[in-house]
Amino acid sequence: MVSGKHFVNDVTHPVRRALCNVARGAPDLCIRLEEQIVYRKLPHGHDKVILLSGGGSGHEPAHTGCVGEGMLDVAVAGNIFASPSASQVLKGLRVLEAPRGALMIVKNYTGDKLNFGLAGQKAKAQGLEIETVFVGDDVSVMGGSAVGRRGLAGVLFVHKIAGAAANRGADLAAVANIARKVTCQMGTAAVSLDRCSLLRRGAPESLPHDEIEFGMGIHNEPGVRREKLRTLDVTVNTVLDTILKPRADTWMPTPGQPVAVMVNNLGGLSILELSVIAEEVRRQLDARDIEVARSMSGTFVSSLDGPGFSVTLLGLDDELMSLLDAPTAAPAWPRTMSFGWKGELESQEQTGASDKEIICPIRLGPKVSKSRVMDIIHSIEKRIIEDEPCITKYDLLAGDGDCGETLLNGIQGLVAISKSLPNETVDLSSVFREAASVAENSMGGTSGAIYAIYINAVASSLENMEKTMVSPSDTSISKCMAIALQGGLEELYKYTLARQGHRTLMDALIPFVETFCMSLDFREATLAAQKGCEDTRMMEASLGRASYVGRDRFVENSGIPDPGALGIVSILKGIRRAL
Repeated sequence: MVSGKHFVNDVTHPVRRALCNVARGAPDLCIRLEEQIVYRKLPHGHDKVILLSGGGSGHEPAHTGCVGEGMLDVAVAGNIFASPSASQVLKGLRVLEAPRGALMIVKNYTGDKLNFGLAGQKAKAQGLEIETVFVGDDVSVMGGSAVGRRGLAGVLFVHKIAGAAANRGADLAAVANIARKVTCQMGTAAVSLDRCSLLRRGAPESLPHDEIEFGMGIHNEPGVRREKLRTLDVTVNTVLDTILKPRADTWMPTPGQPVAVMVNNLGGLSILELSVIAEEVRRQLDARDIEVARSMSGTFVSSLDGPGFSVTLLGLDDELMSLLDAPTAAPAWPRTMSFGWKGELESQEQTGASDKEIICPIRLGPKVSKSRVMDIIHSIEKRIIEDEPCITKYDLLAGDGDCGETLLNGIQGLVAISKSLPNETVDLSSVFREAASVAENSMGGTSGAIYAIYINAVASSLENMEKTMVSPSDTSISKCMAIALQGGLEELYKYTLARQGHRTLMDALIPFVETFCMSLDFREATLAAQKGCEDTRMMEASLGRASYVGRDRFVENSGIPDPGALGIVSILKGIRRAL
């Protein structure tokens, strides 16, 4: 899953280059490039406790993204996944005046504890008042570990709440106590699909495609256990069980206690996928009767491009809630948080809609048996399921990879809705009209619109057939279909410039319709569509996403048939199998 490919393998001092970009983004930030320190400007003679944190790089936006009014004052960056040295930390402690002392917030890793601890001792020897809080929120490694729990994304809650307390003028002891209170009232557990990819290291050893690891940290270390990849609800349930498992020395929410939840991207998940995960976390917490007062999702403490996520629960009271809600200018803190909304989603029941029965109005045109329609639909479904991997493979090379899934969505929607056809004999136009509705609502995208327009137009042609066609023979149905298919094609031409030779689904649809209209032979027409599809292999695309792909890409892969045309052929082969 991890490629090991990077744009910056030839860049010297990537951490320093990245810090320069951080400082450019905010006028009140300064950097000490040699020591890899980011800090914010404070007025001379200020009267606040200084907050300092840091650690290895590769966890962005932590810790540098937490520097800003209301959170950290100083962040010290080590190299990738490596603690900053004690001398770096000491210079970070001295970069700002600290008349009321400084609090160091340190994740519980050996290197961080040693280097921050040594720096703290030296700072104290120089007369600076220092307090240190260690953050170990990883509940997946409880028991049997001499070093204790690792620090994960929960450190962000510590930065925020302690930073708000310092910003309100609390003294060093009070700020340290509130930070320790946070560390004692939260738990984090993580899960990942694979390892992250380190700069200049090439492709790492990957997990098997069907396995995931629970209890992974943020430094590419192995997880606590591997399991088979299962459904999202099972995965989220396992993560929440890990956090909420009763332990003598670990926080658990008391009945009725509100919590804040953070769903953190380890770096490699898309925004869409993370949003789905966050919604599943909220759904399961609601089902467990846990009161979610605040929730947030995003990339807060990453592991480079790690394809995983962590969940953090923080027990709240009035004091912590107030500090959590306090304003901050730090860019890593989300601009929006959920305040426990449990709104109702509009459902079909609320809107009065029902999918129990399709009410088909009286129509003109040919009629067919419901059993015949169902046989054809199921045959199409079976064929598309067989062909989907091949269609998807080619669409990944020449498009955006969703053509096979789009077809599956369409046919599965049609299977579902066809079960509610009310009579043993149905109007063929009604079947096409329902199919058009499914294409519009279930498929989406360009292909969904093309299918919907075309099938709608075919339905309209069938509805306009003369009344003498109400009980047609097989031959008259073929003639009706030929007229309707041609009429649909002419209507479709009004809405798309795509024609045969443009490397689209039209390269299969047009020869099929033209051949069927001339011969009324479905087999011959399907073969014509198949040939039209094959002709697209070396064809240069004029329309669609494939038009943005260089022709060399097609040549080097021994020719790539258009995925949309393949979809048309798959549908036709499914119909032919049932006839």
